[in-house]
Amino acid sequence: MTSTVPRRLARKAGVDLPVLGLGTWRTIDRVGPDGLAGLLAAARAVGAQLVDTAPVYSDAEPRLAELLRDDPSFFVATKIWDTEPEAVEAVFARQLAGYARPSIDLLQVHNLNGWQANLGWLDRQKAAGRVRFTGVTYQFDHAFGIGGTRADLAHILTTDLVDFVQVNMNAAQPTLAEDILPAAAEAGIGVVVMRPFGEGALLATPPPAAFLRELGCTSWSEALLRWVLAHPQVTTVLTATSRPEHFLANAAAVRSGPLGPAEASAVADHARSVLGARAGR
Repeated sequence: MTSTVPRRLARKAGVDLPVLGLGTWRTIDRVGPDGLAGLLAAARAVGAQLVDTAPVYSDAEPRLAELLRDDPSFFVATKIWDTEPEAVEAVFARQLAGYARPSIDLLQVHNLNGWQANLGWLDRQKAAGRVRFTGVTYQFDHAFGIGGTRADLAHILTTDLVDFVQVNMNAAQPTLAEDILPAAAEAGIGVVVMRPFGEGALLATPPPAAFLRELGCTSWSEALLRWVLAHPQVTTVLTATSRPEHFLANAAAVRSGPLGPAEASAVADHARSVLGARAGR
């Protein structure tokens, strides 16, 4: 029996979640039905039954929903993208019907798009029992020309408007750890981290094996995941993959626990050098 991954408590939500979740951006649209079923089976095997998706991730959400209709063990995090009330309601109705659930575990305002109106709408859905927890996601200011800003995100956190926040953060781009994470911790807001590998850019130039041994890691991906989990404010880190064996390797990595301060600093130094070298090409 494969050992399960650790769990962390999201204090405001009052729910503990696996520290590893399955992301679906630009990955599961590359695999057939058997491959997707294999990914979900791998998540079950290691107790990492958390999946994050969105209605604009190609056909990821309807394919996931079909396979999860009879499996309430998965914590489903998805998003709303639209700003027109009629469109928001229509997409949400499809999500509830697709998963065949009375409520969605976590519904997030995608990239802060229309966050003021959409957070009000989310609060009403939560009060009605159609959403368990509310959240926002932030990638960068005005993401895709429509999203909100980091200042908006700071306001949402300091005024305690949501249960969860999802941000992109990795060892080469740690600035959110310096202000957003403490604000989330102060309010007890759960933190979901996406893109721990910089969408693969950080994996292109791994450090020497001797460096990894000094860190107590067997791979660079392990070091990067354990760097994220060195921040105690982080609830869950998402890894997007189309291969079950990669997800199982990530599960083994997080079971090794967070890096210590010295090791985390060394990982950040190498990660910044990787992105700096790629930017100079």
